[in-house]
Amino acid sequence: MSANVALSDTFDQWRVKNNELLVMTQADGSSNFIKLTNTTNSTSNTTGSIISTGGIGISKSMVIGENLNVHGNIHANGNITSDGSITLGDAGTDNIVFTADINSSIIPNTNGAFDIGNSTQYWSNGFFESVKLSAASDLGMTALEIDANDADQAALTIDGEQTTVAVMRIDADALTTNSAAVFDDNSADTSARASVQIVQDNAAALAATALKIQSDGGITGMQIDKNYTDVSAATVTGLHVDFDRTVPGSGTAAFTDIGIDLDVTSAGLGVTTTTGLDIDVVGATSGTHTAVGLDVTVGSADVNYAAKFSGGGIMIKEQANADTDIAAYGQLWVKSSTPNTLQFTDDAGKDQAMASIGKSVALSIVFGS
Repeated sequence: MSANVALSDTFDQWRVKNNELLVMTQADGSSNFIKLTNTTNSTSNTTGSIISTGGIGISKSMVIGENLNVHGNIHANGNITSDGSITLGDAGTDNIVFTADINSSIIPNTNGAFDIGNSTQYWSNGFFESVKLSAASDLGMTALEIDANDADQAALTIDGEQTTVAVMRIDADALTTNSAAVFDDNSADTSARASVQIVQDNAAALAATALKIQSDGGITGMQIDKNYTDVSAATVTGLHVDFDRTVPGSGTAAFTDIGIDLDVTSAGLGVTTTTGLDIDVVGATSGTHTAVGLDVTVGSADVNYAAKFSGGGIMIKEQANADTDIAAYGQLWVKSSTPNTLQFTDDAGKDQAMASIGKSVALSIVFGS
């Protein structure tokens, strides 16, 4: 620019100047405004109806009718609002930094269409007062999946301070053929471990029950399917109950301790057979195999009873001969004669018919096949 257009220029001087700078020289400014009728749009910082190679200071509001493109940074001393959509960044290398708190809800525009993080970029920790997941019926994926790969850290920990409500609850009212919960331990490690533990760990909680199972439907209340195929010598147990009561430090209260308490109450309008305990033990002849249906060992008390029966007789299935003798044991069995007879066989193999009934006999009993 070779000259400036000053307010002191006459109109005749002003009209012959092209592409000049208008300078208002009054100390108090001008009460008039500048209006340009040039409609040239700006596509860069060097195009448009007004072009400035320096900065522009504006002490009042500014309204832009169309787009605003900034080649540098934007800084606002006040609030920034938008009535339309906002897109931040144009590549994955761009980032957004929040130094302020978020003071509103974050709501997606479309249900189930957007993620927080992805399979390779994770958030570190999430701190929430409450989490609610609602999966649509056509979601096509797991509503909550935890993939924890830190070998020495728990995948899920719940620290509940509830008193009269459940700490964790699963309601499954639409199941057909699957389960409300599945715990699958498929590790090949041979170390001793418990796949599931329920620990009621406070000795003062006298009325607490560690595990309660209620089944109001279905023909089986609880099933344990134990399988074992290892060839090493071992004692394998399908169900083990270890009940210990230590000697109290004081007092002489009467205790009744029951290892397994089985109560069966049954009624029907047709033919009903009720069995308190059904034991089926099936051995094999592939090796030297001894099958025992019931093994009871009682001792160390002032009075010891191997078995007590009340309210019914004892039924023993008849058989042709006694089983193999066991040293220090006698056998009580029913011989399949006509009529059948109750027999006692000592550990030397001598059979004796028990013609008289009513004697008190202390025996370890081996039932025949």
